[in-house]
Amino acid sequence: MEIKIRDFGLGSDLISLTNKAGVTISFTNLGARIVDWQKDGKHLILGFDSAKEYLEKDAYPGATVGPTAGRIKDGLVKISGKDYILNQNEGPQTLHGGEESIHTKLWTYEVTDLGAEVQVKFSLVTNDGTNGYPGKIEMSVTHSFDDYNKWKIHYEAISDKDTVFNPTGHVYFNLNGDASESVENHGLRLAASRFVPLKDQTEIVRGDIVDIKNTDLDFRQEKQLSNAFNSNMEQVQLVKGIDHPFLLDQLGLDKEQARLTLDDTSISVFTDQPSIVIFTANFGDLGTLYHEKKQVHHGGITFECQVSPGSEQIPELGDISLKAGEKYQATTIYSLHTK
Repeated sequence: MEIKIRDFGLGSDLISLTNKAGVTISFTNLGARIVDWQKDGKHLILGFDSAKEYLEKDAYPGATVGPTAGRIKDGLVKISGKDYILNQNEGPQTLHGGEESIHTKLWTYEVTDLGAEVQVKFSLVTNDGTNGYPGKIEMSVTHSFDDYNKWKIHYEAISDKDTVFNPTGHVYFNLNGDASESVENHGLRLAASRFVPLKDQTEIVRGDIVDIKNTDLDFRQEKQLSNAFNSNMEQVQLVKGIDHPFLLDQLGLDKEQARLTLDDTSISVFTDQPSIVIFTANFGDLGTLYHEKKQVHHGGITFECQVSPGSEQIPELGDISLKAGEKYQATTIYSLHTK
């Protein structure tokens, strides 16, 4: 595996790994994020060319987001019987951990070359009370890449006080290799028969879980994303696309939970988390520039593996509490297949 490290600006580094198949993946310690995944000169994900662009344009693409990913209604969480108000950075809601959260920080890192696999371990400590989260939280995110085009993310954390913790990776895939082309032509298969509907344009959860059998959001059999984008479903119309948690039918890293396909290229998703939040970059005419290409509506798609947002209102979704001294661990794998 070839390893290259260069300056990425603002005190950050870019760590690029190229395997024996000639596939290159790149990470930066700004937000412990993936920056690029490239095969035969084609970008498989959306990313910028410098740290400065992330902070000026959009700090979420590719980043580790948390301590709690997604929206928390009114920023309110109950921890060990006590109410805490987290930093509210989207109206009254807390989104992705609050303002200038871990996705904007410079993490320390170390690179370990295991031959057929290289691991890049990013580490960060947040102080007690940061953005309202109790506890000094020591966290690490290890990005691994191997000669078989498998990218693995392993999360670990420990807190000295009871807190909440539910991170995810916020990578946007676009197998066209171009943000100016919609992902509507991509096929999607998703091993989920239920989803969590949203209440309104605040995009907080409504409070119930819905069976999606025979609806335009039923991807248990592969179909094109255009089927959903053109749907008259109230939930699709609400956000002009998809921005919903899908509850996985079976758990386990040995099960392929999702597959995104375009022509001869596909990405498989494996996770030990109970849900995947799919967001189809419903940005309308915002038009963020990626590699000098203006992003179109539905110019990317995420697979944010985590406990579904809304667990405060719907306990069935899972538990995001982290007890003092207990170790948090989670793993997600994205595997690239080409013919």
